[in-house]
Amino acid sequence: MTITWSPEAIRTARRFMRDQLGIKEIGQAIERLAEDPFPAESFPWGEYRRLRVGPYRVMYVIQDERITIDRIDRVQQGD
Repeated sequence: MTITWSPEAIRTARRFMRDQLGIKEIGQAIERLAEDPFPAESFPWGEYRRLRVGPYRVMYVIQDERITIDRIDRVQQGD
């Protein structure tokens, strides 16, 4: 599987650059998607899959042999 990042995903991920450990964990989780695009930490979310990575959520789409990372968000405390 090939993994690509949309411009929106790059823009939203930049908001969290102060959390270097979190960004590193997101990167590792995304790399593992190439081997298993349906990990236990993910679930369907409309046309997307939503991957839980600590307090972060990675929204991605699977099309043929390509995974497109579409957005990175952080869950607010209390959610």
